[in-house]
Amino acid sequence: MSSKDYKRAVLDGLLKKYFNRSAKKIRTNRRILLKPAEVYKHYSRNNAEITEKQCLNEAVSGLLRMGFVTVDYLKFSDDIEKIYLQEENLDAVYEYLHREYGVIPQSTVSKQIRETVKQYDAAGEIVRSCCGSILAQLEDPRLSISPERIEANLKMLDFLEKNEEKLYVREASMLVYGDSKWFESNNYEEICTLLRNAAGRPRKESERNDAILEAFHVIPAEQEIFLKGDWRIEWEGYVLETARLQGGIAIASGDIPGIRRITVNASGVMTVENKTSYQRMKCGDNALMYLGGFANRCQIQFLKKVIQDNPGVNYLHFGDIDVGGFLIHKHLCRETGKDFSLYCMGVQQLEDERFQDCLKEMTEHDRSRLETLLGEAPYCEVLKYMKEHNVKLEQEIISYHNQHSQ
Repeated sequence: MSSKDYKRAVLDGLLKKYFNRSAKKIRTNRRILLKPAEVYKHYSRNNAEITEKQCLNEAVSGLLRMGFVTVDYLKFSDDIEKIYLQEENLDAVYEYLHREYGVIPQSTVSKQIRETVKQYDAAGEIVRSCCGSILAQLEDPRLSISPERIEANLKMLDFLEKNEEKLYVREASMLVYGDSKWFESNNYEEICTLLRNAAGRPRKESERNDAILEAFHVIPAEQEIFLKGDWRIEWEGYVLETARLQGGIAIASGDIPGIRRITVNASGVMTVENKTSYQRMKCGDNALMYLGGFANRCQIQFLKKVIQDNPGVNYLHFGDIDVGGFLIHKHLCRETGKDFSLYCMGVQQLEDERFQDCLKEMTEHDRSRLETLLGEAPYCEVLKYMKEHNVKLEQEIISYHNQHSQ
């Protein structure tokens, strides 16, 4: 690092300790100190880079001349033993950091944020709750808070709490920020989490974080139901038959509530986790529906109607042979109230010679989640095999070979 970089590192290290002590409200006459090894870890070692030590020494000497620090040196040496913060010159330190590095002083940040929060005194309950949390955070000087981010978050939260119009996410972003992609690119997940915390609506198992936006009349995009095979779907005054559409069809989620009847002209309905497998597969005796992971609200609504209108057909699910794939299946069964049989998601596929080059090792996260499902009947046999052999398998290779063998 250069001498200038070391000046910044030394001041940052001293101020961090100062803020930590202030936050804990510790009363002491002991000075804030920093050892050079906290900035350059090899400083006191025989293998230290001479140029690095020199740059650090020059930086500290410069800070000493400016009155920002005092220094203890080792006896009979130019090596630094300890660096102390001159607390009485903090204002000058902040001014220097702002001028040379663009660092905004904590007091200025706090003032900006308080002024922003004050603008929302008459806002709704959710915004005021978030404002209270923000003000509480300001009491802890160890936390780094961006005034610009606070302002952007409160603008969106205030807008959402007042919104009564059905909007897509990018429309909301345009109305609030004047940029269709700004919301998704900057604070999308953070806003969803803030809404959940303020509204007391924790995220359910397998639920997308942004599902909370629907409560504020905002949806990510028009969702679609992808179908292949022989389906007959009836609305008032219109009937859709899909048997001749080899590539399948997509139905917008807004059209689902108006469906009067769904007829499956096949022996079974199969949900497919991944799109490549859905596109690759021929329907055969099944009518197919692309799931894309955990079934969303619209897919569940559609499947419940399918199950209600077609109680006599078989229901199957085809997904990855991994913990996530089985969790998707479990969620599907629970939300629809129907037991979907597992299709090509067993030990037989993991032992198949055609797939051996595609087996992957499980991650630590896989292994920890696996334990939660081991005791459940539909999964215990295959999960025990996966655990013993440390393997998992994606469904795309299975659908590829299955279609080629037909």
